Amino acid sequence: YNYNPGAYTFGNPNLKPEKGDVWTIGGNTKLSDKTNLSASVYYSDIDDAISWEYTNYPEQMAKNINREKRRGLEIALNHDFDEHISGYVSYSYMQIKEEKSWTNGYVRNTNEKPNTYRAGLKYKNAGWTYIADLIAVSGQQVRVDDGMGLNSLGYTDSNYFVLDIGAQYKVSNNLKVFANIYNLTDTRYQELGGFIVNSSYTAVIGSRYPMPSRSFIIGAEYTF
Repeated sequence: YNYNPGAYTFGNPNLKPEKGDVWTIGGNTKLSDKTNLSASVYYSDIDDAISWEYTNYPEQMAKNINREKRRGLEIALNHDFDEHISGYVSYSYMQIKEEKSWTNGYVRNTNEKPNTYRAGLKYKNAGWTYIADLIAVSGQQVRVDDGMGLNSLGYTDSNYFVLDIGAQYKVSNNLKVFANIYNLTDTRYQELGGFIVNSSYTAVIGSRYPMPSRSFIIGAEYTF
């Protein structure tokens, strides 16, 4: 139902619901009194997966593509160094392949993030809490020509890392104040791939879904 001719996107009221199978196996274990490990793998095989297809370039319509396959894994380690400091590291892998009307078999989805690495530290003492979180991504598909003109698929960069930090003080049981700085590294990155092209479709003029540069927020929360 996403009818937006100005953006060359047209909905489809005749879409079928996606259906398929998803398999996940995983487990959690306590390596010590202060260390926990969790891991899982998953696989899905979806029929009538919903995606966008070109009908008359650059026009796109939501359609039921033939099939979609996903597979991946997640592993995470959490550790308490002492009563004040805790940390975690994690890794996740994801692969998405789709079979569309114009493809010869399955092809990689250009909006996937194959490898995601996370690490963080937390320090708590009295009413203060300090947090640092690092996220790194690698293996993204950069923009490529899909044979249908100047396409708008893929990412600006194949990898990136972002650092967020924050501090919080608990004034009382009901009130806390906080300050957070996001993207301290001032990294150029996208959570979702895609580009904007000019009206003549001869040049890329920007990322379709850019994330904010370095930013901060200061505030307070009160619970009634």
